[in-house]
Formats: sequence, C-alpha cells, structure tokens
Amino acid sequence: MTELTKLRHFEWNDQVQYAFDELKRQLSTTPVLARPCFDEVFGVECDASGVGIGAVLTQQGRPIAYFSEKFNEAKRRYSTYDKEFYAIIRALNHWQHYLISKEFILHSDHEALKYIQGQHKLQPRHAKWVEFLQVLNFSIRHKSGKLNKGADALSRKFLLLQTISPKVLGFELIKQEYVDDPDFGSIFGRCQYRPYNDFHLVDGFFLKPPGYAFHNKA
Repeated sequence: MTELTKLRHFEWNDQVQYAFDELKRQLSTTPVLARPCFDEVFGVECDASGVGIGAVLTQQGRPIAYFSEKFNEAKRRYSTYDKEFYAIIRALNHWQHYLISKEFILHSDHEALKYIQGQHKLQPRHAKWVEFLQVLNFSIRHKSGKLNKGADALSRKFLLLQTISPKVLGFELIKQEYVDDPDFGSIFGRCQYRPYNDFHLVDGFFLKPPGYAFHNKA
C-alpha cells in the first residue's frame, strides 16, 4: 500500500487488493477499535481537506469508529473555515446517539473554531449549524494537524474508510429478535425513522443512554 502513495503509475493487482483488505480488517477489529463505554468521556477528532472530511470517535485515546465523506462541487468551494466547521457538524450529527447524553471533548486543528459558540453575527449556514450545536454539551480543544493524524488521513483518503465501527460476534443475531420481543416489539416500528421515548435505532440495535438495550432472549 505504501507504494501507491508515490507519485507514479501503479497497478492494482491481487497483492495490492490483499493488502487493502487486510488494512481494512485490522482497522475495524480489536485491539484497534474499542467498544464504547458510556461511563467514560467520548472524544471526537475532526479534520477537512480540499477533497473531503474525516473524523474519529475515541475514548481514552483509542478509536471507536471512523467516518469520512467526499465533498461535492458546492462544498469544495467552501472556505477553509466552513470546511472545518462542516466537518464538525457532520461528525457530531453522525455520532449524536453516542454524544447527546453527556459532555464530550471536540478536537479540531482550526483555532478559529474554538469560538464558534460565541459568534453574534452569523451567516444563514452558520446559524443552522450553531443551532444544532446547542443541543450538545461539549468543550473544544485545539489539536494540531501533526497530532490529529487519523482524522487528517481520512479527510484525504475518503475512499479508504467511509464508515467503520466495531463488530462484536453474536450481536447480529440480537437484531433478528427485536420484532417478536414483548418488551421491544411494540416500539420497534416507531423507532425506524425517529427516536421514541429516548430509544434510538442505530445500525439495527436499540440504544437508550447510557447503553445498548437488549431483549429477553439476548
């Protein structure tokens, strides 16, 4: 994979495909990815480049999930400030089911973003974003690009990892039992498109702070 980063022609062969698949596997399995613990503080690291955004959800310095997104033509014309701001909004919205219940730490390498909640004159786009931030409880800490390597890499290599989260063996079977469960069956349908009584449906699992909700058969 290192050879592909050099500025020259390359061939995508079976060896490269194997290396790519192995890299994805190692990035998405323990001990690289940790499972979230709702008793600990979450951290979100965000970054933006000229082509996209990247973010890492962490706890105690360990990654829990990755996220990246390619800019469309309109977003490529954003200012650097707006790109970095959008990276934050997109990441927090993507992981809000983890973050909405308690304070977390937001890391960004853009100094001006430390003052986003104190702005008085806002553009329409910024006003909408700031309104979203009001429902979250967080503190912003500056993290230089040299230290913010994970989010920085994802913002530039958006095709490598679009969304990766930890998988736990056996959990997939739990999803199949929700519909017929006496506790969760009645609210399963109501959670398909929006939260219901503090329950969120995330990747097919019921989530109610401070953790996952399991049915009687689990």
